[in-house]
Amino acid sequence: MALSVNRKVGQASRLPSAEGAFPLGRFAAGAGETPALRWGRVPALALAAAMLLQPAFAADKSDKKEPKKPEPPRVVVTMPLAVAVGQTTSVRVRGENLTNVTELRFTNAAVKAAATIRSRTTLDLPKGVETNKVGNTQMEVEIDVPADAAPGTNYFTVISPIGQSAPQPLVMLSADELIGEREPNGGFKQAQPLAPGKTLVGAVREAADVDVFRFEGRAGQRAVIEVCAARHGAPLDPLLTLYDAAGHILAVSDDADGSPDSRLKFRLPTDGSYFVSVIDAFDRGGPAYVYLLRVRLEQ
Repeated sequence: MALSVNRKVGQASRLPSAEGAFPLGRFAAGAGETPALRWGRVPALALAAAMLLQPAFAADKSDKKEPKKPEPPRVVVTMPLAVAVGQTTSVRVRGENLTNVTELRFTNAAVKAAATIRSRTTLDLPKGVETNKVGNTQMEVEIDVPADAAPGTNYFTVISPIGQSAPQPLVMLSADELIGEREPNGGFKQAQPLAPGKTLVGAVREAADVDVFRFEGRAGQRAVIEVCAARHGAPLDPLLTLYDAAGHILAVSDDADGSPDSRLKFRLPTDGSYFVSVIDAFDRGGPAYVYLLRVRLEQ
């Protein structure tokens, strides 16, 4: 813009002359000016005006934000991760866009479990917590699993007027196979007994929480110990540690089989008690940091 207005007279020949294509009367020269310089000022001023107006138009467009479109529900995790066959269990379903969900439906028609939604609520999450990992809405659901239901992992979806969620796993096991976690269990002296072959339903309930369990084994047996959490949507990144009766570390497992979940196999050296601890690898915790712990002994 400034270059056109302050152009030297000697460079005026680069512009159309006053006697050329434009009528002289339309771009008449002022006193002390050449016609060429007068012509050059007009487009320069027009360009300046356009540049000044452009931000105003851009701001006007940016202010007109399109309203956010409603999104279908998304389930992150269930709390707990497993329910008992032949019982009615209260389950909290965490996720996003759950406040207008009208139905929870199992994808396998052979599963005759009945689900009744008791409440829906929006959660106030602590600062820094990622919504996509723990969910910002929650449903309280009663799930009644008939006694003749086959144990195993089943899947369900939740449905709202906007759409339905992707299938979410929910483990169903016989009542005598499931064990609930009992607090306090934060050390060797407070370790909760865990019978091999059972599945413990637990949670790392707060940051830096440690859960410790004790089982009995014999020399030569191979202990197969597994934590299931991330595979079923929990934000927990479990770190699993096996100790001997004196508290010495025998084996540690962080990630296994391409998953953040833990799994270890270890040949027991002596008869006696062994301890297993479960923590979050990043010392996080909360209601959604749920897990299933299984100990199996093989000859």
